[in-house]
Amino acid sequence: MRWSTDWGGIRVFGCTLLLLAGSLWVMVRTPSFLYRFHLLSIALLLGSVYFFMRETLHLMPAVIWFSSEWTVAASVGFLAAALLRWPPLQIAGLSLGLLIGDVMSACAHREQMAMTLGQTEFQDVWWLTAFAARGCSLLLEGTVAGTKLVFNRMRQMVRSGREPEND
Repeated sequence: MRWSTDWGGIRVFGCTLLLLAGSLWVMVRTPSFLYRFHLLSIALLLGSVYFFMRETLHLMPAVIWFSSEWTVAASVGFLAAALLRWPPLQIAGLSLGLLIGDVMSACAHREQMAMTLGQTEFQDVWWLTAFAARGCSLLLEGTVAGTKLVFNRMRQMVRSGREPEND
């Protein structure tokens, strides 16, 4: 989304408003009041991790996997996948978290450059992180399903004292 608007001296790109509206819509549609607070707390955690990694990753080059963007996306995406299981909540928490981290970064550097939220670099990081979160989520779900299958087969084999039959 290339369109933007100035809002009180801050340049806000359209994706910021779209992600914020989508995240708030998911929060409103969440049935439990406790899940809403859980989503908000995870978004704050993801935003803090995103901001911390963007600010300090250049000081620790040994932890960079392919590039700093990949490292940040994989780390934040894995956290989102591990903490939120339902895909809409995962994307909403991830979106809120990255928006919070972007706001924190813009506020931290407001003396050096004009405050902008949701520029094209942010959009690239959001897509990369969303793919990382969904990929990690599918990987974790597959691992759990495979572990349950192996455990059930082993339990069946121990109980019957023979080789389990294929389903």
